[in-house]
Amino acid sequence: MKRVAPGGARRGAGRLKPAAGFVLAVLLTTAADPAAGQTLVGRVLDEVGERPLGGAVVALVARTGEARDRTITGADGRFTLTPPEPGEYLLTSERFGYATTTSPLFALTTEGEAPIELLMSPEPIGLEGLDVTVEELAVEELDAMGLSVDQMGNRWIARDRIDAIPVKRDMGTIVEHTAQAGVQVIRPDNVSRGPGVGLCVSFRRATRVGSGTCALVVLDGVPISSIQAADIDPEAIESMALLEPREAATRYGTLAGGGALLVWTRRGR
Repeated sequence: MKRVAPGGARRGAGRLKPAAGFVLAVLLTTAADPAAGQTLVGRVLDEVGERPLGGAVVALVARTGEARDRTITGADGRFTLTPPEPGEYLLTSERFGYATTTSPLFALTTEGEAPIELLMSPEPIGLEGLDVTVEELAVEELDAMGLSVDQMGNRWIARDRIDAIPVKRDMGTIVEHTAQAGVQVIRPDNVSRGPGVGLCVSFRRATRVGSGTCALVVLDGVPISSIQAADIDPEAIESMALLEPREAATRYGTLAGGGALLVWTRRGR
């Protein structure tokens, strides 16, 4: 395996639109030197001091440009990605405060694990004008669903409301502090939790997590699991919108049987 310097990574490969925000260095093999295994097990580190970076969105992209798997790094910077089949892939990674790029192509076989280390270079984003950009993106997405900010009332959570919360334990804290009538946040440490629960936002006042109970969490347009939702840095959230089940079903179908929680982060798209 070899480390690819940040300056050696290719920007903008494939159909994914890179978000402004990080530079990537990857410890992996190239397409000419196949990786030892299929499952990618790695971590994301800040290049300065090599400290773990939680809340980074890491995507595995096929040679054709299709995203085949995505995940969010935990607080320890670790992540796992599993492609559906062997082949040539590349990685993208995004996080607020870092620049965005794309790794070179590499090959995955059918056995074992491939260790990968992503080194991301800080590139702070100025806040002037960013609020408008992210909010406009959110408003456009809601408009495409036939919804408006005024129509949603308290279910639209803008940055000023998020900033007014002094201590944010996690993303669920924002939901709890913004007067969401009839909405409950279920965490792993709740006595009534179900197995494998990360962070569940429920419109149904559930006493236990079950099929269709949790709202689908959509991070910057990408549906994620409740486990991944628990790792989202609340300080990186720009705005949020809660969609009731009937509203969410028109956009996400059966995946959103329990509603949807849309999250937009301050990644400077």
